[in-house]
Amino acid sequence: MKRFLYYFVWTLTIGFILYIGMQLQDLVVERSQMTFNPFPFQAYMALFSVVIGLLIRMPKFLLQIKKRDSLTYDWIKFTAIGLPTLYVVVMTFLPFSPLGEGWLPIPSFLLFGGATIPTIAGLVFGYIVLASFKATNASKSKVNV
Repeated sequence: MKRFLYYFVWTLTIGFILYIGMQLQDLVVERSQMTFNPFPFQAYMALFSVVIGLLIRMPKFLLQIKKRDSLTYDWIKFTAIGLPTLYVVVMTFLPFSPLGEGWLPIPSFLLFGGATIPTIAGLVFGYIVLASFKATNASKSKVNV
């Protein structure tokens, strides 16, 4: 029962943050339309999904920390999964920023994929950042996926 309540409270917390995030998204969209500047919306769209990805993995990450195992970082997992998804997330808003405006082309897969590709990439990146932490005293025969 304790485990059920733990996950249920996290589900409610994530749901509440999603609700607040959608309210904030309406404000960001309205401001972007009023100023004709797409950068705030593009940055919000990319970074909010990363935050949700972090929140999805947070319950298990906190349980890992609570066990007080020594943790290492799985750089192979982060490099193979995290870096490509980070590229997609960054390329969602960097061409619209003052830093990349005018010279940095928008990748074609982002132009045709709409908001789906950056949202999924942000979720995966946020999740992988925390999922790459692993306990060092774990059994060597287990495959950490």
